[in-house]
Amino acid sequence: MELKNGKLTPYPNKAFGLPQKNFVDGLVSPHGLFVDKNNTLWVLDDGKIQGKSTIPVGTAKVVAINTETNKILRTIVITPPVLNSSSHYNDLRVDLSHGQQGTVYIANSGFKQRYSLIVIDIASGKQREVLINHPSTSPDPGFMAFIENKPVVFNADNPQLPQGGIDGVALSPDQSKLYWTALSGRKLCSLPTAQRSDFSVSETALEKAVHFEGEHPANDGMAEDEKGNLYFGAFEQQSLVKRDPKGQFSLLDHNVHDFGWPDGLAYRNGYLYTTLGQWNRTPDLNGNHDLRQRPFLVIRTSTE
Repeated sequence: MELKNGKLTPYPNKAFGLPQKNFVDGLVSPHGLFVDKNNTLWVLDDGKIQGKSTIPVGTAKVVAINTETNKILRTIVITPPVLNSSSHYNDLRVDLSHGQQGTVYIANSGFKQRYSLIVIDIASGKQREVLINHPSTSPDPGFMAFIENKPVVFNADNPQLPQGGIDGVALSPDQSKLYWTALSGRKLCSLPTAQRSDFSVSETALEKAVHFEGEHPANDGMAEDEKGNLYFGAFEQQSLVKRDPKGQFSLLDHNVHDFGWPDGLAYRNGYLYTTLGQWNRTPDLNGNHDLRQRPFLVIRTSTE
């Protein structure tokens, strides 16, 4: 959807958001958005269909849209074996500095306790799944978070909070480094994109190249700016937190009453846009009781 002049309209057109006979021709479950340095909007379609245990080929994909003409430039379908029944694609970044036309990095938060990063070469469509269940992409053992003042422990078999592995991803300003965090974790990790984008680099070499950048507040959603700052949706503190290039953290915004699970962060021209999803209040985590409260908000916060 596009919010323009106070009104919501289907984007890029109405048909693309409706069920299609051919899954490739429409969105099924869009999950992540990213605008690259050419102002191309990249949409990550998770492909999950409610009630189905498998993900049909054609549903999971990456779609590039020209934001000036609103025309679809191309669609890259994610295929087996990279695509499997445990796939849960959460967020993406597009690196235009590696590969003939660039490289896509996707956070696979994973169902069935399978967590990984997906790498796609835009020009060829070649795909690869890496760092499968690596400590950097997996939940921290024994992870506990205080959710609206209640302590909740990660439980793979009986979730009591939104949980999982790798979730947020971000690029350094020069696109030389990819950062990521796990939803149920506090480790900020990175890897040089020169290695991440190179399909000839072995899994073992990639694992050795993972760098621990330090801890971060438990978060769902991450964004970056042109100065190298990283932004986190800190759900425990119901806050937005900023990390500068030196690794120093500061509180950007906080409202305990309205900041219901900050997620879906995006930076543009000095402002951080955040979706307040209230994911911890959904019926499946609260004995079939829907605790979410209107209004459902997208907020804008100055980063200065």
